[in-house]
Amino acid sequence: MGKTNNQKIRDMKNLLKILFLIVTISCSNDTKTEFGTPLIKKHFSSTERQELAGIVSFVDSLVLSKTKLTELDKAYQYYLDSIYSSAKNGNMDALALDQKQKYAFIFAIDTTLFNKIWTKSTTAKIVKTSDTILYNPTNFISIDLNSNGEFVKMLADFSNEKEYYKDLYNGIEIAGGLSPTTVSGFLISNKKFDFNDQNDRLWAAIFLLTNEESVEIKVQRYLKQ
Repeated sequence: MGKTNNQKIRDMKNLLKILFLIVTISCSNDTKTEFGTPLIKKHFSSTERQELAGIVSFVDSLVLSKTKLTELDKAYQYYLDSIYSSAKNGNMDALALDQKQKYAFIFAIDTTLFNKIWTKSTTAKIVKTSDTILYNPTNFISIDLNSNGEFVKMLADFSNEKEYYKDLYNGIEIAGGLSPTTVSGFLISNKKFDFNDQNDRLWAAIFLLTNEESVEIKVQRYLKQ
C-alpha cells in the first residue's frame, strides 16, 4: 500500500529535521567559522546562532543548486536578479521557495527562535481568489516577519553598518512585515550587498524564506491536501 500524503509530509519533515541537526552540529563543531558577528551575538544565544547558521546553510544550498554557481556572492546576486526579472514579467511566485520544503524546514526550527524571526498565522476567516472563496479554512498557513521580534531589532542595529537597513527597519515597522516595496527594493539593490558577509547573507536567507506563494497557489495547494 502506498503512503498517504500525510505520511509523505511526515517523512519529509523527519528528513529535514535530521538534515537540520546535521547542519547545526557541523556548524557548532567548526570553531574557526563560528557563525555570529558582534551584532548577531548581541541578539541571539550560542544555541540560536547554531540554528541561524543552519538556516543560512539551507538557503545557501538552494541558491547554489538553482544557479549552478559555486561562489556565494555571485550566486545570491544572480538568483535575486533572476527572481526580480521573473516578477517583473508577471511571475510573482518566482519570489517564493518551494513551500512544502520551506515549511517542513522552518517549522522544525526551535519555537523560541522561530518566534524571534517570524509570525505564523493559521486563522484566516475568509480567503478569496479569482474563482474560489474559503470560509474559516483549517490550518491555512501563512508566515511573515515578526515586526516586534529580535531579528527585526537586529536589523535596526545593522543600520549602523549599512544605511539600507535603516530604511528596511522603518519599512517593516510601518507595514508590520515585508511589504511589496521592501521586497522590490531589496531585489533592485542587491548588488550593494556582500553575500560573503554574515549579516548580509543572514538577511538574504530570511528574506527568501519569508516570501510566500500567491494566494491562488496557496489555495490550489490547500484544496489538494
